[in-house]
Amino acid sequence: MSTTPYDAPPREVVVPTVSPPSTTFEPSSITIHPTANAFADSHGRTIFLRGINVSGDAKYPMENPLAGTPEFYDASTVTYVGKPFLSVEQASEWWIRLRAWGIGIVRMVITWEALEPRKMGEYDEKYIDYIYAILEKAHQAGLMVFIDGHQDVWSRYTGGSGAPIWTFHMVGLDPSTFPATCAAALDVSGASTSHSTPSGRLWPTNYSKFGPATMFTIFYAGEVYAPKAVYSGDLPEFQGENIGYVLRSAYIKAYAHLASRLSSLSNVLGYDPMNEPHPGYIALPSLHRHNENTELHLGHMPSALQSMALAAGLPTPVGYFERTWPHPSKRVRDDILNKERISAWLPGRKDIWLDEGVYILPTDKENGKFTLGPRGESYFATNPNTGKKADFEKDFYVPFLRSFKLGIARALQDSLAGRWMFVEPVPNLGPPAWAKGTNPPPGEKVCYSPHWYDIRVLYEKALWYGVSFDTLSLAGGSRKLWKHTYIGRNGLTANYADNFQRFISHLKTFRPEKPTPILIGETGIPFDMNLQSSYITGDIHIPLTQLDAIFHGMEKSLLNWTVWNLTLSHSTTATPESTPADNETSAQIQSGDNWNSEDFSLVSLHANPTVEVPLHGASNSPRDLEKPLTRAVLFGDLYLGGRLLPALLRPYPAKTAGIVINSEFFLDTLSFELRFIANPPLPPLHEAGLETTTEIFVPVYHFSGRECILTISVSGLGPEEETTIHRPHASGRTKSGIEWTWDEAEQDLAIVHDERHAGKEVSVTLRALVPGQVAVEKKNWAGALVGMFV
Repeated sequence: MSTTPYDAPPREVVVPTVSPPSTTFEPSSITIHPTANAFADSHGRTIFLRGINVSGDAKYPMENPLAGTPEFYDASTVTYVGKPFLSVEQASEWWIRLRAWGIGIVRMVITWEALEPRKMGEYDEKYIDYIYAILEKAHQAGLMVFIDGHQDVWSRYTGGSGAPIWTFHMVGLDPSTFPATCAAALDVSGASTSHSTPSGRLWPTNYSKFGPATMFTIFYAGEVYAPKAVYSGDLPEFQGENIGYVLRSAYIKAYAHLASRLSSLSNVLGYDPMNEPHPGYIALPSLHRHNENTELHLGHMPSALQSMALAAGLPTPVGYFERTWPHPSKRVRDDILNKERISAWLPGRKDIWLDEGVYILPTDKENGKFTLGPRGESYFATNPNTGKKADFEKDFYVPFLRSFKLGIARALQDSLAGRWMFVEPVPNLGPPAWAKGTNPPPGEKVCYSPHWYDIRVLYEKALWYGVSFDTLSLAGGSRKLWKHTYIGRNGLTANYADNFQRFISHLKTFRPEKPTPILIGETGIPFDMNLQSSYITGDIHIPLTQLDAIFHGMEKSLLNWTVWNLTLSHSTTATPESTPADNETSAQIQSGDNWNSEDFSLVSLHANPTVEVPLHGASNSPRDLEKPLTRAVLFGDLYLGGRLLPALLRPYPAKTAGIVINSEFFLDTLSFELRFIANPPLPPLHEAGLETTTEIFVPVYHFSGRECILTISVSGLGPEEETTIHRPHASGRTKSGIEWTWDEAEQDLAIVHDERHAGKEVSVTLRALVPGQVAVEKKNWAGALVGMFV
C-alpha cells in the first residue's frame, strides 16, 4: 500500500480549457477490429465509444397538445424545429460541454414524423436544415453522431412516438377513435399533464393493442398477411402496390433523404434504422392471447381477436390486469368495452382483417358474436403463402434492414459519412441472423446495438439493491429463483454484468465467426423510483448505485454504449391536488422528460435536489449516504445541471494500443484498472508512435486536485512500478520502458510502449486519494459485508 498520506490537503483543481484529445476520433477511419468484437482505428488501436442519447424530448413536436384533444390530431402545424435544442447556439454550448464530460458519440433521436409530418413525400426541409446546423456544431466540437430512427409503439397517436398520422390514414384507420375502441391506451385529457402525455406509464402495453400491432404487421408483412390492402392514393409510382411496401418505401426514402442532406458531415458515423422494432401480430401463436411474460399487461388488455372486434365497432368483454409478483400482473375482472359501437376504420375504408377472413362478423350485430376466420386462431403463426412457421426476424426484419442500408448507401453516393449500420434486435426476441444466407463484404460496417434496462425497476419504479433479480431470465420462463437472485451492491453489479454477457453470446447468431462491435444503444435509470424519494429528500444513493452498477456491468463485458438520455427541457413541477389520479401518472412531483412520465435525463436545468450544481439556490444538494455531493461546484459551469455525476463521469481507454482484457472503474475507491495485450509497432500510417500509444480519458471531476497513484507493470519485465502524481501535468518512464504523460487540462493519460512490450500484458492502475480511504481499506470482514449493502 502507498505511504502517501490520505489526509493531505487538496490542491487547486484544473478546469479543462480544451476538448479531451483521447475522445477525439476520425470517423472515416473507424472500422471493425480484425480479431476482437470491438471498433478499431487506422492505427490498429481498440476503440471504446462512450456516449449519450439526445434527446428524450425529441420524441414529440414543439407544440405538444395533450393526448385525445382535437389539437393532438391536427398535423397541420407540427414541427420539430427546436428539438432537442432551442437554438444552434445552445446546441454548440452543450456539444462542447458533453465533450468535456468524456462523451465521444451521440445517438441522435429523429422520428419519421419529424421528417415527413403531413404528407408522404413532403419533407420538412426547415427541420432538416436545423438538424444539419446542430450536427455541424457537433462536428466542430469533435463529436461523432449516429442517427436513430426513433419510434415507440409506432407513433404519438398510439401512445408513443415515431410515425406521422398519415400512415394510419393510408391503412384506413382513424386514430381519434383509438381510445374508445381500446386500439391504444391514451391519457384521458382531463387527467393528464404535459409530463405524462400521450400514454403515461401504460405506454408499453400498447405494443399488443390493435393500432400499433396492425401498423407493424402491415409495415413489415402487408404483402403476406394483408395482400388485399392495396394503395389507393394519388402517387402513380405506388398504384396497385401493397400498403406495406408503400410504407416501407416511404420510411426508407425519408431517412435516405436525410442522409443525402447530411452526407457532407463526416462526423455522422451511421444509422440505426428503427428503435426497438416490434413484430406486431407476426408469429403470434394465438389470436386468443398475448404472452403475458413478454408483453406488458396492465389495464384493459384485449386479445388480437377481441381487438379486431372492438375496432369493427362490436361491444366486447375484455380482461383488466393489475400488478402482482412474481408474475408481472394478473387478470382481476372483465369489462364490456366499446358499448358506443365506434369503428376504428375511416368511413368508406375496408376493415383489412375482416377482408382477409382473419375473423368473421356476426350476422346479427346486436346479439351475435364474432368468430374466427377459416384459417383459425394461428393465422399469424405461419406464412399463409408457404405454410411454414413465421419467422419475423428472418423473413421480414432483416430484409427491411438490408433495404434500409441499401437506400442509405444510394443516398450517400460517394460520401464516406454514414456508412455504419447499428442493428437493434427486437426486444425479448434475441438477435437477428444478419449474415445468415448472405454474402456480405468482409469490411461491412455493422454494429450490434441492443438495448438493456432493469425491467423490474422500470415496471415497479422501485429498487432495493439488497436483493436483485435477473428479471430477463425470469420473464423468459425460468423458475429457478435462487439462481437468478443476487445479494447486495456487488451482487447488483454482477447481476447486470451477467445480463450484458448475453449480448456477447448473441453474436454467434447475429454475425457468426466475424468480429463485431457491440454498442448498447440505450440503458439508464428512472430518477423517480422509490416514490420519488430523491426529489423529496435529496438522497440519491439508490439511483447512483444503480447507474454505477449498469456502467460497471458494461465495462466488465467491454462494451460501448450511449446512455439514455439528455433532455434539457427536463423539469420537476408540483402536481396540483386537483389533478385526478388516472393512468398511474399522479404523483407528489411530476418529474421527467415530458413524455409518458419518463424521468431519465442525466441533466436537469430545473432546480431540484438531484442536481449536484444547484441552479437557483436549491435548499439542499444531493447526498450519497448523507454525504453531500459538492464536487462539481469546484469546476464552475462545466457540470451544469449534471445528475449522478460520480457514476456518469468515468475514466476509460478511448484508444488502446492492443487487445483489451479488462477495463473497470471502481467508484468506491476512485480506482481505474486497465489490462491489455500490447500491439507490435507497425510502420506509422499517419503519426509516428500512435500505433503504440494508449489514450485514457481521465475526468477531472474525480482526479483533478487530488494526489493520484499511477501503477504500471508489464508481464515478464519486472514488478509493478508506482508513481505519485501531485501536479496537473507530469510525465515519466518506468524501468520496463513504458512512457507515460499526465495532463489534467486535457483530461488525458497517455501510455506508450515499444517493441519490447509487444504481445505482453500491460497493466495500468490509476487511483485518486481522498481522506478516509485508509479506514475503508482496513475494514474487517464484518464491516466489508455491511459495506456490500450500503
